[in-house]
Amino acid sequence: MPLITLDDIFLRFSDKPILSGVSANIHKGDKIALIGRNGEGKSSFMRMLAGIIDPDDGELKIKNGTKISYLPQNPPANSDKNLFTIVAEGLGDIGLVLAKYQHLTKHNQLTQAARLQTQIDQANGWEYLHKIEALLNRFTLDPNSILSTLSGGWRRRVMLARALINEPDVLLLDEPTNHLDINTILNLEKMLKDFSSTLILISHDRSFINGIANRVFDLDRGHLTVFECGYTDYIKRKDEQQHAEEIADARFDKKLAQEEAWIRQGIKARRTRNEGRVRALQTMRNSFANRRKKPGKVKIQALDDEKHASKLVFEVKKINYQIAGLKLLVDFSMLVLRGEKIGIIGGNGSGKTTLIKLLLGAIQPDSGTIRRSKTIKLAYFDQMRQNLDSNMNMRAMDFVSEGREHIDIGGKNRHIIGYLRQFLFTGKQAMTPIKMFSGGEKNRLMLAKILSQPANLLVLDEPTNDLDVETLELLEEMLFDYTGSLVLISHDRTFLNNIVSTTIVMDGDGIINQYAGGYDDYLLQKQAQPPKPASVKKPKPTNTRLKNKKISYKQQQILQKIPEKIEKTEIQIDAIQQQLSAPEFFQQPQSQQMLIELARLESELEEYYQKWSKLES
Repeated sequence: MPLITLDDIFLRFSDKPILSGVSANIHKGDKIALIGRNGEGKSSFMRMLAGIIDPDDGELKIKNGTKISYLPQNPPANSDKNLFTIVAEGLGDIGLVLAKYQHLTKHNQLTQAARLQTQIDQANGWEYLHKIEALLNRFTLDPNSILSTLSGGWRRRVMLARALINEPDVLLLDEPTNHLDINTILNLEKMLKDFSSTLILISHDRSFINGIANRVFDLDRGHLTVFECGYTDYIKRKDEQQHAEEIADARFDKKLAQEEAWIRQGIKARRTRNEGRVRALQTMRNSFANRRKKPGKVKIQALDDEKHASKLVFEVKKINYQIAGLKLLVDFSMLVLRGEKIGIIGGNGSGKTTLIKLLLGAIQPDSGTIRRSKTIKLAYFDQMRQNLDSNMNMRAMDFVSEGREHIDIGGKNRHIIGYLRQFLFTGKQAMTPIKMFSGGEKNRLMLAKILSQPANLLVLDEPTNDLDVETLELLEEMLFDYTGSLVLISHDRTFLNNIVSTTIVMDGDGIINQYAGGYDDYLLQKQAQPPKPASVKKPKPTNTRLKNKKISYKQQQILQKIPEKIEKTEIQIDAIQQQLSAPEFFQQPQSQQMLIELARLESELEEYYQKWSKLES
């Protein structure tokens, strides 16, 4: 028997149908990815499953005794409760008792705390107490921290722990990876793979979905299609389905045109026309009028770089920066040239946004220098949407155009509504207040705003949060073709792989490393690196006579050949590094193999130097 059954469900908001006759079964052990464009109603679908809203028609059946936990898209930000209490509340009544007990013992109110022990004993609450502590530890959360003081990524960890604490039969996760760093995403991915109960998730992270889902629910224009496969196979089947739909629509339109021509024949023909055929034509007209057209693809036009822009964008020399004794950057140097696409990754709190603020001059380093091009024209996407959130009552079109009906895009005068249609906003949505939009629609609006501005430097701080997969892919295409410079913070592995040419990894404690290529290239290079040995001073290889006469004849022969091997290896390394500097390097199919070869050669060179040092001594 299914855990959840949807039987001919209808759900409508205002004049927009969200679900139109949806039927499906959800079984124990299903790991379902719910996919659809922004504004299609994915979050509403989840809220209905969680019991927060009711369907307008149809029947939603949930098996008796089924526990459902729900992680909403936007975790609360203004709670003054500590993390222990918030996680414990996920257990219901016994959680509230445990939270009160923890508060009393923390403040040495032992007499009052002792009165709660009977309730805890009767409900086997001590077991839950250990579960709370274990889960907080697993997400590296301080039980005494206050939720409102945490960043978005840490708040999401807290709410994940709260959703998991009661070991639900069905776990509903709405964009669980938003604001999480890559390591946390990987840990969550592993946890959900091992999760034995039923999982339904909404996520824009294609790598994350691909690693977890065994079924896909595709929500498209009010209709739900169930794909009994993982994400990769779903993409292939979805493309085939859309192609078949386009063919069927073309046939329908041709038939409708023929019938319209027939009905408009002369007077004599109309007197003798077939009334049944007229009724059929009316039905076709109604069907055509009610057909919810699939919106056109996003046509984001990349802005060309200025002809006279400086080749140098940023020159960073040995900068240091710390906050309250926490080192975020230590002797960090980098060079950013025109046209480079740089991705920045690292754990929450490692200093990614701080690095961007330093580059842009919003804050100053404690020491070191940053030289900036005088020709920079900046377009900046803020992950917290502060510019957007301060204008929630403004109409979408006014936010983008600053009240003008026409805006200049690439030298062409465009009507604002026509421009916003390229970002999947209808004319009615363009005139709608921003506060009515979903999280993904707000992010799409922010992108429309910054991409309407002439810029030769794009700085995007987690732009992928809440975006649907189709918009993500089209944004990737725009950024790939963009001729200006790009600095990007993202935790989306696929997004990074498809765009950036350099990855900066902030490992914490001020340690920052740079790698050629995207996220997978960084992993390959990191895995191929040998463990760093104790510092050995590299002697300069020369063909001098051996000073140590105690080594064997065989060792002498080895020592004499080492300089030649070192020279040969260094030439090979230099040849690969020159190829790495070419912008088209990572478009070549053999690029990853060459990165592996580079790491192998560097490892061999290190071994040659160590062997030289050992034999010389």
